[in-house]
Amino acid sequence: MKKYLFLLLVPFLLLGADRKADLGKESKIDSILASVNGEPITLLDVILESGREEARLAAMFTGERLYSETAEVRRRYVEEIVIRKLIYAKYKEKPFDIPKQHVEDMVDFLAAGMGDGTRQGFLRKIRSMGSSLEELQEKALEKIAVEVLLMNHCDRRVSVTPRDIFNEYKRTPEKWTVPATLDLQLILLRHGRENFQELVGKLSEMLKGANEATFTLLAKENSEGPAAAKGGFVGKIEVDKLRPEFAAVLLPDPVKNTIAGPVETPEGVYFLRIHDFTPARKLPFEKISPEIAKKLRSDALTKIRNEYKAQLLKEAVVRYFF
Repeated sequence: MKKYLFLLLVPFLLLGADRKADLGKESKIDSILASVNGEPITLLDVILESGREEARLAAMFTGERLYSETAEVRRRYVEEIVIRKLIYAKYKEKPFDIPKQHVEDMVDFLAAGMGDGTRQGFLRKIRSMGSSLEELQEKALEKIAVEVLLMNHCDRRVSVTPRDIFNEYKRTPEKWTVPATLDLQLILLRHGRENFQELVGKLSEMLKGANEATFTLLAKENSEGPAAAKGGFVGKIEVDKLRPEFAAVLLPDPVKNTIAGPVETPEGVYFLRIHDFTPARKLPFEKISPEIAKKLRSDALTKIRNEYKAQLLKEAVVRYFF
């Protein structure tokens, strides 16, 4: 009887949903955010899953930024629930057994994101919102059934072979290579400094054949650049990301302890010292193959799931109220 009463009420509920919800600020739990083939998706449906992320956002943002970030999270979950309801409809056409313990475990998972993190606190929270344990168990059953159907319909069709993994390793070597880096020290003399040209000439002479201690001392005494107080040490920089003026004097064959300069730039003149150089290193196939396999499988799963979801959406009537 309850089911038929619900179906009779749906059109009237949706009439009230013509009001566009401000997704980030919406607080009425029974507000309808979307409908799938006439079945409404409420704010409660969404926050049961977005609760963790919304709590984290509240600790990070305030005001309009909080509302906009919340809206994005809720929008993402609405889209997920839309797809899930379409897949769940397939389950209801041909239901299969799902152990009760799996359902209870899913309820506990949902509980961790709301209330005080306990099932009791969670139940108090959802009862205050007008929901019940039975409704939560149905939502938990829905989530589990959908994941099983996705695995059966999509995931089992994905196969990644050792040949696929090796071919990907050979095809995209740059992805599996640790880039070369330079550990640099810098001295910067900015344009407009008093006795600028004289100081450039003086440092040029003093840095010829200088060691680390000398460069560090001169950087502390003269540099107007980064980390001057620490001797101009700016840390490791990937060779491919060096600014062109630096690359021109340090590459293609960087050597540890090399000092280069003066190097003219728009902001001033630099003197550079290579404190250390680490060549590029290709990661061995044996070490990286599990990561490649994981990526290939993830990409294939995403593609086939998206194709399945797109097909479901073509056959559905979906309305959004935000």
